[in-house]
Amino acid sequence: MKKTIIGAAVFVAALAALRRFGPALGERAMSKCQQMFERMPEEFPPKRMMRSLEEIREQNTRILHHLEEVRERPAVVGTD
Repeated sequence: MKKTIIGAAVFVAALAALRRFGPALGERAMSKCQQMFERMPEEFPPKRMMRSLEEIREQNTRILHHLEEVRERPAVVGTD
């Protein structure tokens, strides 16, 4: 019974510590990963992929703006 109570107390303490320090540790890990990613060579495949995704997003934005402009134009009715 004593071991169960001690185990439960340790478990609760671990959960409390994770709730308290978890977000900060996650942010720190992400910043370390980002720094490591930035140090990689420009032709590193994941870096090339990210650059390509950014280019695709820019193209999509331009296409959507163009489609909105086309929709806003009044329809031209041909005269006979």
